[in-house]
Amino acid sequence: MKIIAHRGYRAKYTENTMTAFRKAIQYGAEGIELDIHLSSDGEIVVFHDDHFKRMAGHAGFVHEMDYNAIRKIKLYSKAVRKESVPKLVEVLELLKETSLLLNIEIKAVTDGILEEKLTHLLKNYETSRIVISSFHPETILKMKQLAPEIETALLYTKYIDQPWLLKERYLFDAIHTDTNYTSREYAALIQSHGIPVRIYTVNKERDLKYWLESDVDAIITDEVELALKLKKEK
Repeated sequence: MKIIAHRGYRAKYTENTMTAFRKAIQYGAEGIELDIHLSSDGEIVVFHDDHFKRMAGHAGFVHEMDYNAIRKIKLYSKAVRKESVPKLVEVLELLKETSLLLNIEIKAVTDGILEEKLTHLLKNYETSRIVISSFHPETILKMKQLAPEIETALLYTKYIDQPWLLKERYLFDAIHTDTNYTSREYAALIQSHGIPVRIYTVNKERDLKYWLESDVDAIITDEVELALKLKKEK
């Protein structure tokens, strides 16, 4: 079971920033989860929301701005200094010499443009430790068609009855599901169909302990140090 840092070490550092990713690595995370969008000039940027209001008080939308403008936006920071939005390639280079899993969540819907750019970019990297996830099933299908060798994961919240029945249609390899709508028993049932299960976003100590007593493939958490401590004590 891997402990995956959700948007980096988000509990202590500004989410989806190079600092959050470096700190996740420093504290022993076994994987990194991040989100991607496409800038107006075609750069794959690491950011969760489709606009900058929550993270910077800025009115702009990611897809309407070029990367030069995006880079100048300073995000609200939990760290000492203000943070900037990185490109995905920066994170790929950071993780290149590690053994960490990288979960790339595609947030934007771009009619396949982002998926094509992502596939092209990943040709320069080892993809055996990469998982592409999305809440959009058609995005997963597109990625699998473009790069069948890369693992894909269907993301969903709430409850889906018999999600394994969707596998043939959308060709995903794994399922990432919300801790609030999944039990250990149901996760095991999904796994019995040969589908890896990763649970998000598990932050409370009691929830971490609950999932650490299961056989899920990974826990995705903001609380990197706590999760690793509890895993070690298990």
